[in-house]
Amino acid sequence: MYTPSAFELTDPDSQRQFIDHYPLGTLVVQEKGDLLATHLPFLQQPEPAQGAGLLQAHIARNNAEFACLPDGTAVLAVFQGPHAYISPSWYPTKASTQGKAVPTWNYVSVHVHGKLTVKTDPAWLLVHLERQTARYEQGRPDPWSIHDAPRDYIDTMLQHIVGLEISIERIEGKAKLSQNRPLADRQGVIHGLTDPLQPSIGSVFNGEIARLMRNSLKPD
Repeated sequence: MYTPSAFELTDPDSQRQFIDHYPLGTLVVQEKGDLLATHLPFLQQPEPAQGAGLLQAHIARNNAEFACLPDGTAVLAVFQGPHAYISPSWYPTKASTQGKAVPTWNYVSVHVHGKLTVKTDPAWLLVHLERQTARYEQGRPDPWSIHDAPRDYIDTMLQHIVGLEISIERIEGKAKLSQNRPLADRQGVIHGLTDPLQPSIGSVFNGEIARLMRNSLKPD
């Protein structure tokens, strides 16, 4: 991922928090000359003895493209966070630069590189589903548990899925939040993203990008 130094997101805790907050990843692999991709919610399992940790997910057994990948296959998991169109009309410096400004797009993304292992053991799958369900039901007034369903039904469902575990080798993070612009322009972008009088430009993440930009502000 092309990442100028101003946009680097290198703090491991921030990277992990990002994945927790935006867990739906795009898993990409090259197989026999083709690029394959599938979209999966991931669960992180910190394993200090195994480098940067683990990512876990599961897929339908009928997803033959991924269920039949050999162990050790190199994979890439892409996690996309909030994003928003940035208009050059929000830059106060546009007047002093004779209009030398163009539109751009602000966003946050994390790329996880690692090696894949396919898991078929029902015991592994059950523990994975228990952890994943507990993670995403957390905070609900009446959280659902996998044990709320009949055990014979769950046993049948387990026969139709396989687990995917990625041993993380490298993580790249990018937070493009106008850090390369003067402070006045960054403040102008925040105002533009949050101004209720601005016409809608199609991004539900405008407020989140503005919040992240506020947190990243540093005087020039």
